[in-house]
Amino acid sequence: MKNIVIVGGGAGGAMLANRLPSDEFSVTLIDKEGYNYYLPWLLYTAFKGSRRNIKMDLQRLIKPGVKLIKSSATAINLNDRWVELSDGRRLGYDYLVIATGASVDYSKINGLRDVVAKYGSYYSTEDEALRVWRTLNSIKEGTIAIVVADPKHRCPPSPMEGAFLAEEFIRTRGLRDKVKIVFATPYPRPYPAEPMNEVVEPIMRERGIDIIDFFTVDYVEPDKQVIRSLEGDELKYDAAIIVPPHVGVGIKYGPEDVVDEDGFVLADKFTNKVKGFDDAFVIGDASALPVAKTGVTAHLQAGVVARILMGEDAKNTGRTNCPFDLGYGLGTFVIGDYYSPVVKYPPNKVNHLMKMAFASIYWDMIRHPELWDPIFDAFFEATNPSTLKGIYG
Repeated sequence: MKNIVIVGGGAGGAMLANRLPSDEFSVTLIDKEGYNYYLPWLLYTAFKGSRRNIKMDLQRLIKPGVKLIKSSATAINLNDRWVELSDGRRLGYDYLVIATGASVDYSKINGLRDVVAKYGSYYSTEDEALRVWRTLNSIKEGTIAIVVADPKHRCPPSPMEGAFLAEEFIRTRGLRDKVKIVFATPYPRPYPAEPMNEVVEPIMRERGIDIIDFFTVDYVEPDKQVIRSLEGDELKYDAAIIVPPHVGVGIKYGPEDVVDEDGFVLADKFTNKVKGFDDAFVIGDASALPVAKTGVTAHLQAGVVARILMGEDAKNTGRTNCPFDLGYGLGTFVIGDYYSPVVKYPPNKVNHLMKMAFASIYWDMIRHPELWDPIFDAFFEATNPSTLKGIYG
C-alpha cells in the first residue's frame, strides 16, 4: 500500500482522494476546517444576493477508505518526507500532494483592509461577499470602482464578471444614469488574453462601463476615497470593490527554495511534481505554474497526478476552461492550453446555463468521479482549443 498524504480538501485535493483505488493506496486528507467550499459562487452571493450554501462537510464527500484529519499543516519537509500539523504531530508519507489553495493578503496594499471592511470582497468569505451585496444596494449615485489589485488572483474572468454583474444590477434598479461603473486593471486591456478581450471588451464598452488600463494599485486612501496607482494616477470612488492580491497559505517548507516570493509552490508544468522532487506534487491554486487558478485547473491536474501515482505516463496540457458570466443571462468560456492560445469564443445563453449546471453538480462530481469523469472527458475533447480555433479563430 502506498501511503499518500494530501494537504487541502478543496476541489483538487478532494477529487484526487476519491480517484485513488483503496486497494492500492492508503490516503490521508488533511484540511484545516473539514469543509469543501464552492468558492466561485461567492460571485453570486456578492452581486445577486444569493444565499445558496457553498460548503459541504468533507466527510460526506470522500470515500469511506480516505482518512480525514481536521488540522492545519504548519510545515512540510520534503527531504525527510513529513508534514507537521498545528498540534505538533508529524505524518510521514510515500507520496505527498499539496492542494492548499491560495489565500488573500490585504496587507500587501496599504488601506486595502479598511476598504474591504467597508465595501466587501468576493474572494474570501460569505460575510465579505454579502457586504458587497449590501454596498450595491446602498449606493444611489456616484462611482463604483471594481479594481484588480494584483495579477495573481483566483479565476481570471471573475474581476470582469463582477463589473458586468454590477452594471446589470444597477441598471435593473433604474440607477444607471446616476451610477458610474469603472473597471481598473494593471493589464493593457480589460482581459489579459487578447483573443478573449476581443470578445468581452466591446460588450463592456457597449454597456457604458469605463475602463482604466495600466492601473497598478499602489495604495488606497480610504478617508479620501481615492485609489492611487504606481503609474501616478488616481481613481476616486464612492464604493470600491478591490480584487485582493493572492499568496500561498503560509506553510513553512523545507527546502525553502521550492516556493516563489509569494509562497506559491514551484513545479513541473507537465507533471505537477514539486521542483526537485519525484515524490511530491502540487495542484490547483497552490502552485506557481503559469495556468489559471481555477477549480477546472485543479480538476484536470488531479486527474493527471492520480494517473501518475497509478503508474501511468500522464501529462498536463495546461488546459483552461473557465466559465465567464457576462450578465443578462449571457456566458462564454475561456478555453486554451499550452499549445493553443485562448479561443475567441462568442457568448450565448447556453454557456451561461452550463455554468449554472456545473454549480449544481459540483459536489456530486467530487463524490463520484467514476461517473462524471467520462462525461467531462468527452466535453473537454469536444471543446479542444485547437478544434475550436479552426471555428472561431
